[in-house]
Amino acid sequence: MNKTIDDIISFTKHRPWKMPNNKWFWYQEWNDAIFLHYQIEETILRNLVPHYLDLDQINGSYWISIVAFTMNKIHIRNTFQIKYFSNFHEVNLRTYVKNKNKPGVFFLSIEAQKILPTIMANLLSGLPYKYSNIKRSSNSYALLGKRSKIDIEFNIANKIDNPQNIDLWLAERYCLYKNSTVHQNPLEIHHKPWELFHIELKNLNINYKKISGYVNFNSPSLSHYSPGVKVIAWNQ
Repeated sequence: MNKTIDDIISFTKHRPWKMPNNKWFWYQEWNDAIFLHYQIEETILRNLVPHYLDLDQINGSYWISIVAFTMNKIHIRNTFQIKYFSNFHEVNLRTYVKNKNKPGVFFLSIEAQKILPTIMANLLSGLPYKYSNIKRSSNSYALLGKRSKIDIEFNIANKIDNPQNIDLWLAERYCLYKNSTVHQNPLEIHHKPWELFHIELKNLNINYKKISGYVNFNSPSLSHYSPGVKVIAWNQ
């Protein structure tokens, strides 16, 4: 594990700002990640995001993204993973924000596969985790929850050797903001750059109850696949 951490920490040239000076608190892996990206109208998005956060945009467009992945090996520094709690499927719906010109992400929804890890994640991270029934295979992802219904079938296509600005803007985010007027400092994270691939979508059936009237989730503007990243994270 020490070699893994040293490898992560040694690669920082892609970061938009320096890593925190204090010691990292969490280790986790975000594996087999699917990204589906959608443009959204600014006025609609503004109503979904706390007003202490500024909406981030690229070339005048605003975005939200579905990110479906498998969380692995999550544990606190100087402890070890417990398989049931440390490994589960997750789907989040996120958007792109700034506070004091520091870009990050804000989660509109986070759904996780296991009940007890969901409860613990809520308590320890303060992020909006909810339990959902999630199943996945090597080329499919299915979720049925109170907030959403998601069915994805896909094939992994060619690697993106030269990511465009929009690819990097959507993927390379190094802090997470909460829905809080008290704790406005972000949760800092660090990992190596995402290794991105194109994906061919074979089937897509997505419904987010509160947002589907504003976004056609079955027609993403952009999509990616990544084998994943190894992540260290800090508490606020």
